[in-house]
Amino acid sequence: GRYKEAEKLYRQCLDTKKTVLGEVHPSTLGSMNSLAVAVEKQGLYKEAEKQYRQCLEKTKMGLGEAHPSTLSSMYNLASAVDKQGRYKEAEELQRQCLEAKKTVFGEAHPSTLRSMKNLVFVLQQQGRFIKAMKLQRQRQHLVEK
Repeated sequence: GRYKEAEKLYRQCLDTKKTVLGEVHPSTLGSMNSLAVAVEKQGLYKEAEKQYRQCLEKTKMGLGEAHPSTLSSMYNLASAVDKQGRYKEAEELQRQCLEAKKTVFGEAHPSTLRSMKNLVFVLQQQGRFIKAMKLQRQRQHLVEK
């Protein structure tokens, strides 16, 4: 619950890690993500989005497009965009994340199934219930396999 204090500490930690380890070191990227989470937990979604975008960019550079941390960063960005009511953009990010997870983990992997569920929610938020229901059925079929 002390996210403002955590934000301050994460900023200090991130500055140090950037200097000592570099911007794309996994530990630096972890701190970058933690900072974004602390900002998001305060309801500062626009600032969180900015932090998540930076984190995603650096994670892609440091770990590659298909790394699990990159996919997690993409989900976090989609979540921050979604919380601002920008559902179409959130949908596109969720779709990218889902397709990448299908490639990396396979269709029936728990992480892929979570991404399918996240996309269902974004579709529902847009009132696209038929598409959401079709995707939910596909997901359920994979769960039952």
